[in-house]
Amino acid sequence: MVLVKRYGLLPSTADKKAIRSYTMAFPKAELTRMNILVELSNIATPNYENTGADKSQEFGVTRDWLAAAKERWQNGFIWEEREKLVNAFPNFKTAIPAPHEDGSPSDVSIDIHFMALFSKRKDAVAVLFNHGWPGSFFEFLPLFKLLREKYPDEDSLPYHIIVPSLPGYGLSDAPPMHRNFTVTDASYMLDHLMSKTLGIKSYISQGGDVGSFISRYNGYNSPNCKGVLINFSPVPKPEGATLDDMDDEDKVAMKRYEWFATGAISYMGMHATRPSTVGLAIATNPIAVLAWIGEKFLDWTDPASFPPTSHIGNQQSNNSTATPYSIELMDEAIAGAALYFLTGSIGTSLYCYRQFFPGGQDAASPVQKKLYIAKPKLFGYSFFPWEVMGSPKEWIATSGDMVFFKRHAHGGHFAQLEQPAAIWEDVEEFLQLLPADS
Repeated sequence: MVLVKRYGLLPSTADKKAIRSYTMAFPKAELTRMNILVELSNIATPNYENTGADKSQEFGVTRDWLAAAKERWQNGFIWEEREKLVNAFPNFKTAIPAPHEDGSPSDVSIDIHFMALFSKRKDAVAVLFNHGWPGSFFEFLPLFKLLREKYPDEDSLPYHIIVPSLPGYGLSDAPPMHRNFTVTDASYMLDHLMSKTLGIKSYISQGGDVGSFISRYNGYNSPNCKGVLINFSPVPKPEGATLDDMDDEDKVAMKRYEWFATGAISYMGMHATRPSTVGLAIATNPIAVLAWIGEKFLDWTDPASFPPTSHIGNQQSNNSTATPYSIELMDEAIAGAALYFLTGSIGTSLYCYRQFFPGGQDAASPVQKKLYIAKPKLFGYSFFPWEVMGSPKEWIATSGDMVFFKRHAHGGHFAQLEQPAAIWEDVEEFLQLLPADS
């Protein structure tokens, strides 16, 4: 007799033969190797740029933070606890055909991982959540914990919640090597997961960062995607718009956008033009991965979401030390770096940047105009003040027939990780706008 994990009973519409349960458990030898490399990895010698007298990260992640994170990884962070948390929820893998360049299915399939909470209710509404870079499905673990508390069993849960690992990210396989792979292709595969593998004929797609583009493609191309709710949407300034038209909160958001666009965005150019070099260099050891993505976890989050930890006790001893950093955020960066390293996916996760930033230039805004979400599809936006490419409501409204907009007091780029209750509140309100026959 096979025991089905709570919330793990597949919908009656699913192709059950194509889906298999998955338990995250990396071999002990791989974990040992990773931990040895963490211990042996060098932290660069101090210099003007990496010490940063004001600790502002003007030149990138600081040496002090990376040294503290390395010590945490060695003596406080426990990967097995992350595996235990993931495995507390249903996880699955399924082979999905990668599309040809014309969008038709090919005979080359790759495994796609997804974490899910399935309802037993026949009227359950499906929600696809899409993560971005340098994130992973880990971002949605706080949301899953929240939903488990709110809906203690499958009968009370009114939704199917599906969170895939994007192709080339984390627990999903790398894209096929014989041709260029794009976010359009990734969107096709995730719609295939929803519409064909799971047999869901009506769903909404939510996401930030790369996941916002996936969601847009879902809404634009798939008849089964009835709505798009995103929390990231860089758009060009509408003709005639000025700063004088903005309220104070929008002006602050645009200042942050300017900060990002005039310096912090430089990594995008490297990903778009030299992904091979970046991937090969970073994948050499886990501390290299941590430095590269840790900068983003620090720069892109709202300090209110992860306030500094005054004291942290070593989980493996009775020691307690003071730290100016958020240990919770540090642990998320370490977990993300470990996942990328263990799966070898840091290099395979960079394909999205060639599509949106060809030649290292910002082409994301025209994409938003092309992927206009028009009625009868629903389009909504969740505004978080520490988003790095935040735009005013009126600007975002030029990229779709907006029916929902919510401004939040706290939260940044990793909104699903930082403010899961706020994201879920928006999702539930957005779902109320769906027609009854959807």
